[in-house]
Amino acid sequence: MIPLWESGPRSTYSMGMPMCQNRLAVPIWSYAIEEMRPDRVIEIGSYNGALATALGLTCKAIGAKMITYDINRPSEAIVPIGEALGVVFQVASCWDRQAEIGALIGSPGPSMVLCDGGDKPRELDTFARYLKTGDVIAAHDYDAVHEVDSSVPQAERPWPFSEIVKAQGDEIAAMHNLEPWMQEHFDLAGWLVYRCGTHRWSNS
Repeated sequence: MIPLWESGPRSTYSMGMPMCQNRLAVPIWSYAIEEMRPDRVIEIGSYNGALATALGLTCKAIGAKMITYDINRPSEAIVPIGEALGVVFQVASCWDRQAEIGALIGSPGPSMVLCDGGDKPRELDTFARYLKTGDVIAAHDYDAVHEVDSSVPQAERPWPFSEIVKAQGDEIAAMHNLEPWMQEHFDLAGWLVYRCGTHRWSNS
């Protein structure tokens, strides 16, 4: 089995690009996009733009838009590849652009929101308010193994970094009528994922 993430100073590479994801994140998200067929995928927290670019290929193939926000401009080596695939890189704070992002999420057609910025619980709670029935929202840096058995060494976990725990996600989910979605797959990729049930709209 190839290592799912690099424990040393070298970044984990997927599709030839370094990214702060494990190696299963791209194929699992690609499969999820193919299954859901959203009209748009909105990423909060671009980092170097590699995940958005990798998923941009899937989005382009099915006719979806890929839009990503970060306060820093992504890698100059990666941006041209992403832009060639139609990825829209927005260099801006998601909090400054909250209304804009909310309008994108709430626009007609299915939306998928990937929260991977500096405060995953806040991002999950904030942008869940704009979801429509069937929309999907997710938070990265979820260590599913730690939730079950914290004694498992980090090196043996699919993703050992934790910025959100299931109790936080489930509390937010209960407030916004969200239910787990494909979680058995995303446990392997370090993401906590929910799908919206009943339609409701709030821009507060």
